[in-house]
Amino acid sequence: MHSRRDFLKVSAGAAGAGLLAACVAPAAPGGDMAAMPREQRQGVMWGLQYDPHVEAYQRLSDLFAEQGGGTFEVQPQAWPIPPKVIAALAAGTQPDVACIMGEQLTSLHLHQALVPCTEQVYNHMDVDPDEDFVGDAIGAYMWQGEIWGVPTECNGVGNMVNVPSEDVIALGLEDQYPPLNGEVYFESYESMWELGKALQVEEDGKVTKWGLSSQGWDDMSYLGILRTLLDPKGMDWWDLENKQFNINTEEGMEAMRLFVEGPVELGIETQLDQNHVDAALAGKVALARGNGTPSMPIAWDLGYTYRMAGAPMIHEGEAPIFCGEGGWGFISLKQAKNPDMAIEFLRMLVTDEGQTSYAMIYGGQPNTAWKGLVGSYDHFVDNDPEGPLVQLTKVLQEHLLPQTTFEGVGFGSIGEIGAAIGEGCSEVRQGNIGSEEAVEMIQARCEAQYQEWVSDVRELGVEP
Repeated sequence: MHSRRDFLKVSAGAAGAGLLAACVAPAAPGGDMAAMPREQRQGVMWGLQYDPHVEAYQRLSDLFAEQGGGTFEVQPQAWPIPPKVIAALAAGTQPDVACIMGEQLTSLHLHQALVPCTEQVYNHMDVDPDEDFVGDAIGAYMWQGEIWGVPTECNGVGNMVNVPSEDVIALGLEDQYPPLNGEVYFESYESMWELGKALQVEEDGKVTKWGLSSQGWDDMSYLGILRTLLDPKGMDWWDLENKQFNINTEEGMEAMRLFVEGPVELGIETQLDQNHVDAALAGKVALARGNGTPSMPIAWDLGYTYRMAGAPMIHEGEAPIFCGEGGWGFISLKQAKNPDMAIEFLRMLVTDEGQTSYAMIYGGQPNTAWKGLVGSYDHFVDNDPEGPLVQLTKVLQEHLLPQTTFEGVGFGSIGEIGAAIGEGCSEVRQGNIGSEEAVEMIQARCEAQYQEWVSDVRELGVEP
C-alpha cells in the first residue's frame, strides 16, 4: 500500500541526485548513439501489468518498429506506477516512455520529471489538443498551462446508468424510460428512482433484488452532480483560485440527496458488500449507476442484457455536466536515455494509426481520447451497428463524453478525496447520517488532506 507521501517523497542520497538529474533537459545524443540508424534504436516502455494493457503496449511497439523508429522493450509494472518511476529516476533505470493515468502524474509534476509536449509533439504534428481530443482526456495531462503527455483514453465512470433491458420490456415500460424509449438521459432523478422501484423484487417482505445501486466510483458520480448544481453560479466543487472546496454547501447537500439519500429513503438502495457492477452481475440489483461494465459485451456474453443510459438530468431539459478522472496515456521523462526516440513515439500517438492501435484494447475501447475515432468501429472485435459495444459507444462518444471535463488540479490527493466521498456515501446508505452531516464530514476530510498535501509539497521546495 502506498500513501500520498510515497508519491511525493523519495529517499535522500542517491534519490536526490537522480531527481536533480531528472529536472535537467537531457543532453543531445552523441557518438555511436547519434550515428545509430533509427530502426536500430532500442528503448524501454513501462505500463500497467495487466494482460489487455500489455498487449496494447506490444501493438504500439510493433507499429513503431514497422515505421522504422526502433524497438521498445515492454516492461510491465504493478500498480501504482509513479512511485516506481521516481525510484527508477533515482537509480538511473527509468524507462523512455510510460503509460500512466493522467490524474496519477502529480508526483512526477512536482519533481519536474516529465517532458513538455505542447511544442515538440502537438504543434510539431499540427494537432490541436482542444479540437482533436475528447472530453476530459487532455485535461488529465495539463499542468500549469503545459501538456505533459498524450492521452489514449478519457473518463469512463460516473456518467452512466446500466438498465436491464429485458426486465424493463417484461414490465411493459420500454416506452417510458431510456434508453429503450430512444432518449439518452433520464429526465430526472425521480424518474430513475421510479423505474428502480418498479424493477425491485421482494419476496415475503424481503428485498431480493434492489432497484438501484450507485455504490463504487462514488467520487466521480457525486462530483458530477455537484458540478451540475454549482455551474449556474459559475462555481465548481474545487475553487483553484481561492483554494476552496465547495462541498459543504446547499448544492453539496442536494447532490448527496440525489445521489444517495433519496433512493435510500425510498427503500430502493442500501449499502451492499460489493460495488454496483459486481452486484448487478450477481443479480442483486436492477439499475447500476456509475460504471458501464454491465453494458459491455463481456456481460452480454454471460447472458445479461444491460443497455447504457445517461445519468439523470438535474436542470429540466439540460444534459448534466460530468466530472471525469481522465484515463490512460503516455509520457516521457527528461532523464530518458533515448529522448529523440521517445518524442517520436509520442508523435506517433497523435495520429489516427497510433490511437487506433491502442483503441483495439479490450476488443474495442469506447472511451477513446481521439476525436478522429468517434463514430469509427472498424477496429472493434464486434462492430455490428446494433450490437451492444457499438450501441454503448455511441451513447458515450456522442453524448456523455462531450459533457465531461477533468476533475481539476491543485486540490491534493484525489485518492483521499475519493475515499472521503465514498465513506460519506456509505454512512448515508447505512442510515447512520444524513446529507448535511455527510457533506460536513467530506469537506473536513478534504481540507485536512489538502493542508497535509501543501506541507508535503513545500518540503520538496515547490509552492502549490
